[in-house]
This record gives sequence, structure tokens and C-alpha cells, in this order.
Amino acid sequence: MHPLSLAYVTVVASLAPLGLNVAVGLQPVFEGQPMDAGGRGATVALFALGLGLGQPLAGDAADRWGRRATLLAGLALACAGAVLSAFAGQEGALLAGRLLTGLGLSTCLVVPRTCLRDRHEGADLQRSMAVLAMVFAALPAITPPLSWAMAQDGHWRAPLGMLAVLTGAVALLAWQRQPETRPAGTHKPRWVSWGRLAVQRPLQRIVLAFATIAAPFFIIAASGPAALQTSTGMSSGSAAVLLGLTYLGFAAGNQWVRLRAEHSGETLFRHGLLLAATGIGGLVLTLAWPSIWLWTLALTVYALGHGMVFPAAFALALGGQARQAGLVTAGIGSVHMCTGAVAAWAASGLARSLSAHEALVYSTVAATLLAMAAWFILPHHKDSS
Repeated sequence: MHPLSLAYVTVVASLAPLGLNVAVGLQPVFEGQPMDAGGRGATVALFALGLGLGQPLAGDAADRWGRRATLLAGLALACAGAVLSAFAGQEGALLAGRLLTGLGLSTCLVVPRTCLRDRHEGADLQRSMAVLAMVFAALPAITPPLSWAMAQDGHWRAPLGMLAVLTGAVALLAWQRQPETRPAGTHKPRWVSWGRLAVQRPLQRIVLAFATIAAPFFIIAASGPAALQTSTGMSSGSAAVLLGLTYLGFAAGNQWVRLRAEHSGETLFRHGLLLAATGIGGLVLTLAWPSIWLWTLALTVYALGHGMVFPAAFALALGGQARQAGLVTAGIGSVHMCTGAVAAWAASGLARSLSAHEALVYSTVAATLLAMAAWFILPHHKDSS
């Protein structure tokens, strides 16, 4: 893909992580009463759920009606949801708007990756996925502290308004620049196609391991600020900055994969998985020694491993799936986001009976153990039958 086209694809893809992270640490207030911790976590979890539920529809539409029409329809829905969120007069409207925004922006996850698969194969595809994944590193590092700064002095709607404006701007850009890259002969999907993909054993292993090792990211986004404040005593602004800076490790992991794209995806994924698990092990140690430095080290190591797993997972899943790229992209993305949403919601629920710190650690450990089991126990070769 031409560098300018890759830059455009990256801009489009940036809206999804921007929309997710703009609510990290946000403290909405309605009728003089701030939302409780569960409600604040839901603003992240429902957005992620929208991203997850929307991706199968987006993948089906991208293969059936084309990449361009799918993206433009999604951006229109996302813009409406973002406006509803920014002007919500009650908690229910805010949460509904976040869900709608996630549903619309799910197309920004499916269409860019599918377009990359339309243009690339092999090591080139792995490099392009790593470049695209860099946006998932930059925005978690930048957005939480920026959102916190914009929301000072009670202006909590400002970050949500910014998202609405940027979504509208990208929609106009897509109207002018989005090409139709769907290859001739692309299978127009039937719902039975999802069943056929779901029973592929190697794909099951990749998708489940990826979704569960990525789940701690959503847990940390939803519960991290409260956990850091209660365990270390730092302010909400400092917690937002810390979460942002440590997630620069995700960029380093992406860069590692990009520079070593000639290595097998299996090797890169395995190394990233083990590194991410080491970071979660560090979070366990913060229960005994809740120092800022240990938190920083653990979060950075997890982010580094997650950054390696992210592009490797998509390259592995899309390999040999040229005629079903939209469905495969949507499938892995949907499981990824839905798993993250459920994990974030579960952690918020645990925080009602445990401390925010304990809930975060226990839920991230559970997700990591599931990821290790999926990768090392599930079969990774096609059935001989």
C-alpha cells in the first residue's frame, strides 16, 4: 500500500482506541451527583462491547457490500452516538451513546485491517499490521492524560465532544479518500460461514489466546485509575499520566514485531504472550508491595508483551484467508472486544466486594491463565480429517 494510503488507514483506525481511552478516568456528574465506580467502568465496558458486537456485522457488510459503504455507514452511526454521549442529560443516555459509538466505530477496526489484507501478504502484511497497531500504542499513552486535562473544573463533557468532532471530520475524509479495495471474487458471506470459521482449530487457538491476554488492557483501562489511587495514594491526574506512559511499551512491542517480520508469527506471539504474563505476575507483587515503581514496571512489561501479540495475532489469523478477510478480521476483533468488555465489567463488579486493587489483580491473573491454557493446550494444526 502506498505510504499515504497507509497513513489514511491509520487515521481511520485511530478513532476506535481514541473512543475507548477518552473515557478512562472520566468522572461524569448528573444532577450534582458523580457516577459511581461501576458506572464509570461501564462507560469503557459498553464502548468495548459495542466494538465487539459490531465487528461481525461490519465484516459481513465489508465482504458483501464493500469496504467503502461499510465504513461510511459506521462513521455516521458513531457520530450520532458520540453527540448523544456528549450532550447526555442522564446516565442512561450517556451509556446508550457510548454503546452506539462503539457499534459505529467497529467499522474502523474491520475496514482498515481488511484493506491491508486486500493489498498485502506474508511479511508485508505482518509489517503493515504492526504499523497499524502503533496507533493502539500512541493513543492509550496520550488520550487518558489529555482527557483528564480537558475535563478539569467540571468540564467532563469536553473529551466526549472532542470525539464527536473528530469522528465527523474523519467521516468527511473517508467520503473523499476511501477506495473500494474488495478483490474480485470475494465470497459474499452467509451466516453459515461464521460456523465454518468457528470450528477451525488453529483459528480457535489464536483468537482465544489473543482475546484473553488482551483482556487485562480493558480491565486496567476501566479499573486502573481507582486501583492506583487506592493502593498508592496518587491523584487521578497522576494515575492517568502513569497509565499513559507505561503503555508506550505497547509501541515498543509493535516495533519489535515490525523489525522482525521475517520471524514466524507463532514465535512472535509466544514470546509476547510470555512477556505479558510476566507483567501480570508483577501486578500480583503489588498486592504485597504497592509501590509506584513496581506498578510502572509491571504495566510496562505487560504492555510490551501485548504490543508483540497484537499484530502477530492478526497476521496469523489472516494468513491464507484472502477471500474471507472481512469475516476473519471481524471474528477475531469481535471476540477480542467482547472478551475485554466482559472482563472489565467483571472487574468492576468484583470491586464492590473487594478493593479496586485486588479486583484488578485477580481478574487480570484469571485472564492470563486462560490465555496460557488456550495457547499451549489447544491444538495448533488442522485436523487430519
